[in-house]
Amino acid sequence: MSTTMPMRNLAEQLIRSRRSVRAFRPDPVPRDDLEAMLTLARYAPSNANMQPWLVEVVAGATRDRLSEALVSAMTEGRYSIDFHNSDEMYTDSHSQRREAMGERLYEALGIARDDTEGRNAWYLDNLRFFGAPHAVLLFMSPKANERMANDVGMYGQTLMLAMAAHGVSSCPQAILGFFADTVREVLGVPADNRLLFGISFGYADDASPVNNIDMPRVPLSESTRWHDYPVNRRSAS
Repeated sequence: MSTTMPMRNLAEQLIRSRRSVRAFRPDPVPRDDLEAMLTLARYAPSNANMQPWLVEVVAGATRDRLSEALVSAMTEGRYSIDFHNSDEMYTDSHSQRREAMGERLYEALGIARDDTEGRNAWYLDNLRFFGAPHAVLLFMSPKANERMANDVGMYGQTLMLAMAAHGVSSCPQAILGFFADTVREVLGVPADNRLLFGISFGYADDASPVNNIDMPRVPLSESTRWHDYPVNRRSAS
């Protein structure tokens, strides 16, 4: 018990500390620190140990050039999505949670529901990486499909937990995958590599209200069913 309890406490602290940050300080993350995080993320699970993730890291002038290209693509409506996306995939519960999350964000930002200009400006901030000095774009090989995307998702979560352990904040961004052609062109990625999503990262601006929102999680009763699992409780001792 003496060896497992500290590990359990550390794991809980780490998992709970990871949150999606949407306002960053400009301070760069040292290259050595990032290499340590990426090295740790390699231990993410994957089917048959295929490790299908292909990682592109951007910083400095490349980060700025990519951001400008993404904003232009969005403004001009030049979407290019490698994986199908549709609102039809959301259930009513999913839609309600999305709306509740949006309301909390806009309230923290002081953007009214009818402030179309303010909401559009905030939406474009997604493509500016929320001010983060760095981002990683997660690609897969040309033949990869949605099943292999499971592995890349687990890699992304492992990487963000590694970042949290190093005091680095992050935000996974599905929207970056909506402009795959733009990302490939700017970064010189092979035309048939498939972009799933990106992660902006850096040091959180803790003074920003948007980083101090409590995003609730649904109780187990809404997401979990038990099949013949015994009901036994850990003893107090």
